[in-house]
Amino acid sequence: MNISTRSVDGILAIDIEGKLDTQTSTPALEELLEHIDARPDKVLISLSSLEFVSSAGLRVILRVAKQVRGYSGDLKVSGAQGVVKEVLEISGFDSLLDLYEDEAQAVASF
Repeated sequence: MNISTRSVDGILAIDIEGKLDTQTSTPALEELLEHIDARPDKVLISLSSLEFVSSAGLRVILRVAKQVRGYSGDLKVSGAQGVVKEVLEISGFDSLLDLYEDEAQAVASF
């Protein structure tokens, strides 16, 4: 699992790559919370390079979303594909989070 950040039109974009599961969820959460520690107004989590997500990984995404919303920030999720998209939909995350097919749609929605 690898996490990287970049800026897109003043939005903090966080790319998650690899697998987000029981083994990687704790370090991923710690790293993600560090990235949003400065309370950015707009956060985009890109899952286009995420290959697998478990229930532990879903909890990480939800925790980050709650943290951002807790300080009145706005969070969008983009690029979920294949099994990751399926897991998000089956678990009901598509009703809890703002999910977008691609990054351009997510950026335009802010």
